[in-house]
Amino acid sequence: MDKSFLEQVQIHKKNKLDGLHPKTKMYVLILYVICTFILGVKVTRLQLPLYQIAWFGVLLIIFAASGQFMKCLRGCKAVFVVFAVIVVAQSLIQPGGEVLFKLGPITIEQDGVQKACSLGFMVLDVAGIFVWFFQTTSNKEIAAALNEAGVNDKIAYVFVSTLKMIDEMGKNSRTIMNAQRARGIETEGNLMVRAKAFVPSLIPLILTAITGAEERVVTLEARGFSVKGPKTSVFKLEKSGAETAALIVSLLVTVALAAWRIFLV
Repeated sequence: MDKSFLEQVQIHKKNKLDGLHPKTKMYVLILYVICTFILGVKVTRLQLPLYQIAWFGVLLIIFAASGQFMKCLRGCKAVFVVFAVIVVAQSLIQPGGEVLFKLGPITIEQDGVQKACSLGFMVLDVAGIFVWFFQTTSNKEIAAALNEAGVNDKIAYVFVSTLKMIDEMGKNSRTIMNAQRARGIETEGNLMVRAKAFVPSLIPLILTAITGAEERVVTLEARGFSVKGPKTSVFKLEKSGAETAALIVSLLVTVALAAWRIFLV
């Protein structure tokens, strides 16, 4: 049986964690970030943030429990690159403490490793939970949640359209680069070759973005976006039914970790 238009625009998710209301996901995100800072305790002789390292394992469990493990891992690619840069740079730049490794002019000292791991895993944990939020929540759901929360329509539209524009520009960039390859232009190789291929692709990318902006303005006018009064939408947010349980578990974990940090550490 064919679905009606109203049924087609709705988003139905079977996974309870993946289908959490965006507001509940935001609460979980905030509490996870708070726990990340609570777990910033340095242990062992090297004063490493081992609890934050283990806390990243909890994030992987959240990825898997949401049924979006590989999707979230792919979304974390840029985060892993930033993490690697932070660890390498801090380990090489930060002096002080016992010398752990020395090879010619390259010296890695204890303070550098400590700073690198502390900052690196802090970024990895915090950025990772944001990746989970945006990988399991569509732009349409975010817009509907902002409207439900009473956020101004214009502010909500600017926020959501910015997210959409990032995705669209990424897709357009890949399309343009593929077109460049089809024309026989070198797009792979050393840094100079990539730079020469990237600069010519900027002009069509910018022009496409401007054209898209004009089309969005026309679409908004056709939908009566500037008309004053309450707005209606055929898309309605659904709750998975696990919102209360997810919030209670997150709160209990946060309170338990805070008590552990205050009274036992």
